[in-house]
Amino acid sequence: MQTVLLAVDQSASAFEATLYVVKFIKKHGPLVVHVAHVQSAPLPWQTQDKIQEAIEAHISLESHTALLHDEQVSFKVHVRQGAAGETLVAIAEELGCDHIIMGSRGLGGLSGIALGSVTQKILHLANVPVTCVPGHTLR
Repeated sequence: MQTVLLAVDQSASAFEATLYVVKFIKKHGPLVVHVAHVQSAPLPWQTQDKIQEAIEAHISLESHTALLHDEQVSFKVHVRQGAAGETLVAIAEELGCDHIIMGSRGLGGLSGIALGSVTQKILHLANVPVTCVPGHTLR
């Protein structure tokens, strides 16, 4: 593992994934880290909602980037719009990432089927290994 895509959102499991990257670097040495967040594309009548979502996305990124900065981990941030699973895999391919690290909310079962799962989509589409990190609240 040399270049990783760290997929983040506002979930506890995404923050755990960021902690995982920090611990991995401390144990195994430096990585090229790309922090990625995907927002759904705005619809014409959602302009104000999308502005608020962009603000919330920035706030959610701050906890991840502050931790990486505090731990002296070098990283680049990528924010895109689109379908989360497909867009994250596309970013990983575009950047030449050899690994994707992300949180997993652990919905599984019927909830995962009914709601759709970004994790499942990424596992299905990715051509590189994917590490899914659960949040503490899910264990």
